[in-house]
Amino acid sequence: MRKLTVFLFCIISLFVVAKPSFAEELPEINAKSYIVVDTVSGEILASKNANESRPPASMTKMMSAIIIFDEIKQGNLKWGDEVTVSNRAAGVNEAEIRLVPSEKQTVKELFTALFVQSANDATVALAEHIGGSEEGFVEKMNQKASEIGLTQTHFQNSTGLNTESYPDPPSTSKVGEHEMSAYDTSIVARYLLKNYPEALEYTSIPTYTFHPNKPNQQKVNNWDLMLPSLKFYYEGVDGLKTGHTNAAGYCFTSTANRNGMRVVSVVMGTNSKEARFLETKKLLDYTYDNFELATAITKGKVIPGHNRFTLPNGVERTVPVAPDSSLQLAQKKHDKQAYTYKVVLKKGIQAPIAKGTVIGEVSILYQGKSIPGVSSVPLVTQQAVERAGDIRLFFRKMWDGVNSWIN
Repeated sequence: MRKLTVFLFCIISLFVVAKPSFAEELPEINAKSYIVVDTVSGEILASKNANESRPPASMTKMMSAIIIFDEIKQGNLKWGDEVTVSNRAAGVNEAEIRLVPSEKQTVKELFTALFVQSANDATVALAEHIGGSEEGFVEKMNQKASEIGLTQTHFQNSTGLNTESYPDPPSTSKVGEHEMSAYDTSIVARYLLKNYPEALEYTSIPTYTFHPNKPNQQKVNNWDLMLPSLKFYYEGVDGLKTGHTNAAGYCFTSTANRNGMRVVSVVMGTNSKEARFLETKKLLDYTYDNFELATAITKGKVIPGHNRFTLPNGVERTVPVAPDSSLQLAQKKHDKQAYTYKVVLKKGIQAPIAKGTVIGEVSILYQGKSIPGVSSVPLVTQQAVERAGDIRLFFRKMWDGVNSWIN
């Protein structure tokens, strides 16, 4: 009996030791809202209240950065251009780099301050330089928000500060709330990373010294404490933007890249400076423990069971079809067999048709359901098809008639 007990204890211990360490279930995330998104496909890996608009605090500055990048791309601005700091910009406080009125700083230095120190004075100085006024810059921000499809977003200023934090608030503060949803914030982050990946050169700076060798010299740590050498370092994190006001709570939009899979996570309304990083760590741990980047659809490679399309022209003909583009997405590591294809074909397509004609679309399902955030891929013809001639149609109908008479 004693030997049997020892044997059973060993077996039970073996199972306990062998239990996988990954967290298959998302732990409780202590935030008012959050989201995790695969940057390649847009797949939403986890979310809560993601479409609920909230004050975004300094995460606003990601949109400010996009406008600055746009101006440089359009040739209206250069990194080496000098910006003269106004009295108003110098008077904006909280996070700052101690700018003084009439000081001249390059666009690049002020842009570095925007991300590393979340400097409000530097951001307003850039906004005034580009927009002629902060109001003019904010108009560009709201136009861009509409352009890229943000639906729960409105900007009052370039910084995300509460109106009372401004010595002279922009007049835009009289129109609407300053707000973003977690989902919209993730769109902004993905847009920034896709169109201006060089932003990571700034967001990944852990420490920086402003005004070196001057009376107002200031060495700071990046507010993103998940960067290398900082308190909450997390492997793969190289951005993006923190935020905090009393109304917003503590917020953080992170991006991390492991094994080629880059994700964006957003937490809004956490309870402390530390909590925004701890809750982000939970989201990233869950993501990288459970998902990996995989090619679900390959351009030109036929979808099983859907390699040909039948043309309803009265003359039965088929044409080979295949996806027009590839699709990569984050797949569950331990449930890959649960992914299937869904093909929807157009109706009423008649010959002639050119090579590359879209005849339908293919989607990826997980456990028979659509995957949030992931778009379908067009199915296109792989060769041209000419219209059936009258003689061919005549003989085909005649042959069908003969077969019918014989049978």
